[in-house]
Order: sequence, then structure tokens, then C-alpha cells
Amino acid sequence: MENATLQAEHGAARECAAIAADLERLKALIAEAGDQLAASFGVVGDAVGLLARDEPERRRLAGAVATAVTALQFQDMATQLTQHAQRRLAELEKALSTLAAEAHDPLDAPTRMQPVRQTGMGAGSIELF
Repeated sequence: MENATLQAEHGAARECAAIAADLERLKALIAEAGDQLAASFGVVGDAVGLLARDEPERRRLAGAVATAVTALQFQDMATQLTQHAQRRLAELEKALSTLAAEAHDPLDAPTRMQPVRQTGMGAGSIELF
């Protein structure tokens, strides 16, 4: 039973590490996508004046760019959420590692309580209360 518990704890710790690695990759992908979108919207924003033929069209294009830039806030929110999840996973990994380190068979413990300290059948002294 104890061995199964240790295996489960180690398995859970490995799973936490895998999830943390996945979150790190997700964070990198989101950052890259956000950088590319920001650069692209910057180019589009600069070209709005040249692309639009009249003022209503310029306003419409500028509004669309502004909406797209606002949507870029998704990157910031997603990054914050993944960082929070990574902190929580790190705490969980630490707790699982502590449990795994502390898990032991009480029958193997060198300091377990000994109800009788006598090691032989010879006469000894008796302490009275």
C-alpha cells in the first residue's frame, strides 16, 4: 500500500511538471502571436489614412483597428492566467515532493517506539516509581 502511494505521488509530481511545461509553451505561443498581431495592426493603423477614400471609411477602418488592438489585451490576460496557474502548479509540486519525501513505512523507521528495551533474559535492575 505504501509503495502504491509513493508511486501515485511521484506520478502526480511528474504530471504537474508536464502541465507546467505545457503552460510555458502556451505562454510562448501567446506571446509570439501577440507580438505578430501588434506589429500587423501597427502597419494597418499607419496605412488607414492611405487606404481610406473618405472620412467615414477612415473612421470605420480606425475603429476596426482600435477594436483589434483592444482584443490584444487577450494576450495580457492569458499570460497572467498561465503565470498564476504555473505558480499554483509549483506549489502543488512542492507539496507532492514533500509528501513523497516524508512517506515511509513506519515499521522500517529506526526511531519507532520500543515498548520493551530488554535485550536478554539475564537479571537486571528494576526501577520503582
